[in-house]
Amino acid sequence: MFKKIIVNKFGGGILAKKYIPLIEKRLRQQIKTGYAPIAVVSALPGITDELLLFSKKRELAGQSIKLFISRLFKKHLKIMAEIGVSDKWFNQAKIEWEEILRGLEKDLNIVRHSGLTNILEDKIAAYGEKMSVIFLAGLLNDKGLSAEKFFAEEIPVITDDNFKNAGIKYQIYEKNIRKKLPVLNELPVIAGFTGKTAKGQTTVLGRGGTDTTACFLAAALRADKVILWKDVGGVLSADPKIVPEAKTIPYISYQEAEESGKVIQEKAIQYVKMFNTPLEIVSLTKPENKTKVGAATRKKSGAKIVSFKRNLTLFIINEEKIKMNDLLSMACQIFAKHKVEIILISNARYILQIVADNENGLVDKVFKELKNKVAAIKAFKVNMVFLVGSFNVNDVNDFNNLLIKHKTGLEISAFLYENCARIEAIIKSDKIENIIRVLYKKFIK
Repeated sequence: MFKKIIVNKFGGGILAKKYIPLIEKRLRQQIKTGYAPIAVVSALPGITDELLLFSKKRELAGQSIKLFISRLFKKHLKIMAEIGVSDKWFNQAKIEWEEILRGLEKDLNIVRHSGLTNILEDKIAAYGEKMSVIFLAGLLNDKGLSAEKFFAEEIPVITDDNFKNAGIKYQIYEKNIRKKLPVLNELPVIAGFTGKTAKGQTTVLGRGGTDTTACFLAAALRADKVILWKDVGGVLSADPKIVPEAKTIPYISYQEAEESGKVIQEKAIQYVKMFNTPLEIVSLTKPENKTKVGAATRKKSGAKIVSFKRNLTLFIINEEKIKMNDLLSMACQIFAKHKVEIILISNARYILQIVADNENGLVDKVFKELKNKVAAIKAFKVNMVFLVGSFNVNDVNDFNNLLIKHKTGLEISAFLYENCARIEAIIKSDKIENIIRVLYKKFIK
């Protein structure tokens, strides 16, 4: 039914003048070698943030909406003109963008009169991908590649109704996409990041949602591989801004990719794991510079990645009258209620420690609610440092001892577990750069 398929994800950062010829080149190379490529695209750089920031303004006026729409339109027209396409495809994109933007203007006016709901916020956020699909499909057609665009709602990509971070319903989507693409005679260009509920409401898939779309698509179509194209190289052993000598990692397992937290969105990993679909993170400019992600191979002890998370909050709860299981259950419910992500949990006999990410700014509300329910509670800012790889008890001891030696204010130390692929610690120190360099020197071989 299907040819050998490669699913390509193109993020917004590479939908730019200097990279577009390379996108075309990579797709042509795949066709020449007998593959049927599929392109999954994000919005152009910064567009999703612009859409969300504008929709959240306290006061929206009709004239400001029109000006915003005009700026958005001109930005897309400018990049199409810079790249240089024929009048036919330039005018075709212009017509399609005008139609899309009429829908956006209508939705922004609803926000203006009735306020911004989660349903409207997702619908507005999804416009960037729609405009991007029109852009890339038109461009590829102009260059002689027969491409067909697909909005996620047209396939359709059916999700649950967890707006802002929706989950795709696999069995329904697999059936839909295989019916939509029975034979890959044309190059499908598909909007990432977005879907719709069974009731037809537009949803977005959360951070890294275009990765999720690409990996889900690969699973549904039993693709030969997924390639996440980047303007930089593959996965590095550390942040090169902190560790200039950081190197590209040739291969990591699915588990190591999950544990790193920065390689690929967690939901996306689950889909490539379903059929052991190989995944590659590749430099668009230098494709030999890449990281392969796949099933675990024979484990070699040691660290591959050193990384960190900043601006976390550590809650320390003291409570003797509530059983620990009940206390943990109650606390988790409060965090879930405010949609504050729990990063780490540790407990002793009467003490529960919870590390949370304050990305949505609602940690204070969690603290106030917990304070009314427990005997004693305190909360303060912390950071996390961690290693990803394969570890033994000596590695864990060395890791903890190093953090103590360098006076990092170790709050929660690392521990060993079966098939340990990540060791992490919570520290008070905010001198993250120094700590990362120390850990890199010690553990990255």
